[in-house]
Amino acid sequence: MKKVLLINSPIFDRKVSDKEDYLPPYGLGYIATELQKRYDVKIIDAVYNNYVVEDILRIIAEEQPAAVGINVFSVNLEIVKSIIEKCSTNTKFIVGGKSTRFLYNDIIKFNTANEINVTIGEGEYITGDIVEGTVYEKPLVAAEKRNVYLVNNNSKYFPHNLDLVKLNREFFKDRAILNPYNELEESIVTSRECLYNCAFCGGARSVNTDVRVRVRSKENIIEELEYIYNHNPNTQSIRVLDDLFLKNRDSIVDAIDIFKKFPFNWRAMAHVLSLKGNEDLFNSLQQSGCKELEIGIESGSDRIRKEIHKAGSVDDIKQVVKKLLEAGINVKGYVMYGLLNETEEEAYMTYNLVNELVSYSINTPGKFRASAFQFRPYHGTELYNKINQQLEYKHNNNLDVLSGRNQFNFTAGNFSLYSDELIEELVIKTNELGSEEIHVKKN
Repeated sequence: MKKVLLINSPIFDRKVSDKEDYLPPYGLGYIATELQKRYDVKIIDAVYNNYVVEDILRIIAEEQPAAVGINVFSVNLEIVKSIIEKCSTNTKFIVGGKSTRFLYNDIIKFNTANEINVTIGEGEYITGDIVEGTVYEKPLVAAEKRNVYLVNNNSKYFPHNLDLVKLNREFFKDRAILNPYNELEESIVTSRECLYNCAFCGGARSVNTDVRVRVRSKENIIEELEYIYNHNPNTQSIRVLDDLFLKNRDSIVDAIDIFKKFPFNWRAMAHVLSLKGNEDLFNSLQQSGCKELEIGIESGSDRIRKEIHKAGSVDDIKQVVKKLLEAGINVKGYVMYGLLNETEEEAYMTYNLVNELVSYSINTPGKFRASAFQFRPYHGTELYNKINQQLEYKHNNNLDVLSGRNQFNFTAGNFSLYSDELIEELVIKTNELGSEEIHVKKN
């Protein structure tokens, strides 16, 4: 049986000294689940295992796989390039990830005698045929030992029905996480693509118009939760990793019905406009085990929010978050500093908003915490295109004073109207307002 390696690519060009907490690469897990019907498949999580380029090359040489699948991100393009160009093993590379839509012209120019295949879109159904060399759709780009495949709504390889796309959770059986509430937590994904059009996001609707939004059925989600309940009986919490689990009133009602069947607490991401107008359901959400909702606030300036197409106003954020806190649901708010053309005054609006919500939560059953980042533009996004210059992504060592956040501390420059020093100061101070501790448990 042919061997296939799937690599969650490194994000650092060096070993990191402290062990951080990394979610399992579920995207690779879905691909591996389909591939294992035909091949001997291993997932190599370079991020979790603190592997660098030399480690990956050694593993490829030892395993001698027929094919190596590897993902790529804006921040680690050069690292993936180094792996592929330095690999002396005769193998076939398959490069995937959200950013391949904008990076494929660079990837197919990597200097290697090995074959490179780039997939734009979801890889569950096409990857096996790439391994075999039997893809029956015409590549978007075809050259000698170079192919680029587009898997969109029109492709026969497109997974239209997510209920049919299975995940073998045994690939990640040793990846339990203690969440911020000291609960053993598993994660699930319930939808793909996004309804919104944030200018900083590679998943924005305007750059993914050829891929439709899909959600799993209520029954299918319950089936996966039953598996977790039966096979991982120590699980105390479930984290839902996509934005659309709570996309409207009907889905909130479904979420309540789903989780009231299980003894889990649960956490999920949600958009403020999905929650606005549904405040009457917040108590029922809390009673179903909803312990925390994660909301992308991004900025406390309505002007900046409009510029980045963040739907909803600052007042909407305040009203919805305060109602959640009053219902006993904790809230984690994500914010960014250093956004394109952001002023110092607007940066302090963000800090003051976080401070207001943290202070408000002192007297409510629910608590507010924040997670702050330095803005970095990703390839193909609207803000990246507005900046319109070659960017170099590097680690910002000045932010490493924040424990357990090395994976987030990357910069591609300062695009705001205030200093690097103030960006770093506000990122640090904001995270201290809403600090978090997450620990990985290895069995």
